[in-house]
Amino acid sequence: MIDKCLDVYKNLNIQIVNDAISVSPCCLFPTKATDKIEFQNNTLLKDVRSHWDNGVIPDVCIGCTRHKHSNRWYNDNGYSNTTVELIRLDYWVGDVCNLKCVICGPENSSAWKEELKIPLTLRKNTVNQIWKDLDLHQLKFIHFNGGEPLLSKEHVEFLEALPNKSQIHINYNTNGTILPSDKLLSLWNEFKLVQLDFSIDDIEERFEYQRYPAKWGRVTENLQWYINEAPVNCMFAVNTTVSILNQDNLINLNQWLRKNFNSNRVTDPIDYRTQDAKGLFAIGNTNKKQIIDFLNSCDQRRGTDWKKTFPELIEKLS
Repeated sequence: MIDKCLDVYKNLNIQIVNDAISVSPCCLFPTKATDKIEFQNNTLLKDVRSHWDNGVIPDVCIGCTRHKHSNRWYNDNGYSNTTVELIRLDYWVGDVCNLKCVICGPENSSAWKEELKIPLTLRKNTVNQIWKDLDLHQLKFIHFNGGEPLLSKEHVEFLEALPNKSQIHINYNTNGTILPSDKLLSLWNEFKLVQLDFSIDDIEERFEYQRYPAKWGRVTENLQWYINEAPVNCMFAVNTTVSILNQDNLINLNQWLRKNFNSNRVTDPIDYRTQDAKGLFAIGNTNKKQIIDFLNSCDQRRGTDWKKTFPELIEKLS
């Protein structure tokens, strides 16, 4: 008997793809465009549930391990059946972002689009206003992705409109360069838990190259601000993407975090997580010329110097 993925029955992933609203059962499942956001009767979602109901794992789900984590969350919160009920949301707010991270690209960053002179009319900032189409009364968890979620005014409107705020845990992936507005900060007080996962891959000038044009000094000031000023229901984590650019400096990053960013002000510990980079900067990528050409093109546009910032890479890529 297969271990069913409860996300299929209780989670909705909402993204903007080619300026159209698209949905899927989770953030790792390919989305399908839809005119109206539905949870119970969406054709794609019903088809995926049917597969799992009949003991057939969809091809795209084979090998995925997300369900091990999400099922644990459901079980810990009292959900163990396959009743179709909207409990969790993966909510992608669009591609509006202030950074041009080298491990990212124009697909998920409006700043990258501007640098590459891609028309800004192609920004994925379509207003989806999902609260108008969904019953959100049972919602317990929302994961905000971007772009940079804290730049999204629409997500603030969404939080304002949510019923039963005190039962909802909200989670952000954020780059650490943005502080919440006063309105957002006030709203956070109304929720059960607010978790901010800061994307920090390195320190000092190495950080600034990888998360261009972020400034390390500003980010460290912001992290301290969050410790001092965020509501007591806010917890923090650091999510590090491990790539060929930072794999040799992780020990220095970890030492800095343990010294400077290890708990919130009520002593809740800060979790440190890692994920492997994909694509060009994946540790297993052997196409050295492609990597060098990309870094050189970034340096030419930005006035940066990868050889100076990452001297250990010169020999590795030669």
